[in-house]
Amino acid sequence: LSCAFPMRRPRMRASELQFRCLGCVVATFLFVSVFALSLRAPSPSLVELDDWADEGPPTAIVAPVVSSECDGFGLSSPLPPAPPGALSLFSLGDWGVRGMTVGSDAQLAVAWGMTCAAQREAPRAVFTLGDNFYGNGVSSVDDPQFEFKWTRVYTDQALAVPWYPTLGDHDQCGDVDAQVQFSKKDERWQMPSAYYEKTFAFDGGVVSVIFVDWVRLEGRFSETSKDRRFGDLLREDQAGKATSNKHWEWLRETLSTGNPTWRVVVGHRPVISVAARSARDALEFPAEARTRKALRELMEKTGVDLWINGHDHTVQVACSGTEKSKTYFVTAGVGGYDLHELSPRNDWPAETEFADSTFHGFQAHRFTKDTITTHFLDEKAEVRHTFVIDKHTTKCPTGLSTKATVDNNAAGGL
Repeated sequence: LSCAFPMRRPRMRASELQFRCLGCVVATFLFVSVFALSLRAPSPSLVELDDWADEGPPTAIVAPVVSSECDGFGLSSPLPPAPPGALSLFSLGDWGVRGMTVGSDAQLAVAWGMTCAAQREAPRAVFTLGDNFYGNGVSSVDDPQFEFKWTRVYTDQALAVPWYPTLGDHDQCGDVDAQVQFSKKDERWQMPSAYYEKTFAFDGGVVSVIFVDWVRLEGRFSETSKDRRFGDLLREDQAGKATSNKHWEWLRETLSTGNPTWRVVVGHRPVISVAARSARDALEFPAEARTRKALRELMEKTGVDLWINGHDHTVQVACSGTEKSKTYFVTAGVGGYDLHELSPRNDWPAETEFADSTFHGFQAHRFTKDTITTHFLDEKAEVRHTFVIDKHTTKCPTGLSTKATVDNNAAGGL
């Protein structure tokens, strides 16, 4: 204080006065620095995710601030900025494994990669591709898995945006309605029903995202508990014929109404897949195979632009065209659970454009009036593959699934 408000006292030498003033300046600087650091919100790390999340996720959306802990992320191939006015969404599949022996570390690593990507440019929302809670879903709205596998993992303010969940087959083994009711406990978790539609407006158009319950849709084609996965664990009111028929009726009506710029359908299991497990499942679970066929016919008939699913723990891109339109079928179940192998390349269908099973990660989707651009990112926030859906072309790209091309796209396990 003496530097700011000098008092009457015996005159000091100039050198003594300069020294004391310099000391005041240094002390003031140190005090301000420490005070500023105390106000800074800590950033989560893989080790500290549990240490600062006790009060739950932040609810206010603020301008993203890139933590210094993200300095090593997205170095060689970072997520590019979204075009001006574009809608930006993230998606995450097959992720709820924290604390298990089949991907716990991977879930935390992907969460950190998502955080670093979102800090640079936050998405409008995140949607999941199912299997939110391994291994048998949740038992009630108070199930501790909500906090342990979600609230305490995706904690950064850049991810404090609405999350729109999709149900997976593991979720169907528990209480589906509990996931719906959890929306009343946490405003980030936006799940009004087991299946629902959400529309997003952006500069130049509207995106309709339709979230379906695959296992419920499958119920229509099931004759016994043995012809579908987890048949003995499924509840009639959640996955039986009556509720299935109602879901199919709703889906057909929803797909036939409105005129959005883009129409996206999100479900858990694949319609087209080159995962090794997919071919086996088609034989072992006939109801699943019949559901795939029915969904593909409906997607193509109604001109759906993009179907995206989890279930197979790989990333894949396939395109199926008709005379009037094309539909992309995307698999992205790499949010945490251990990865799956791919089928031999000679067995890949002609529709397959890309497949990889070497990394865990998440997806960033950018919508403009002319294109949908999807980036597959790994746990280090590096873009591993990108594809674009062009509104002005009705044909699928050709020549992308030849052996010469997929040699660089296909992953291990072959």
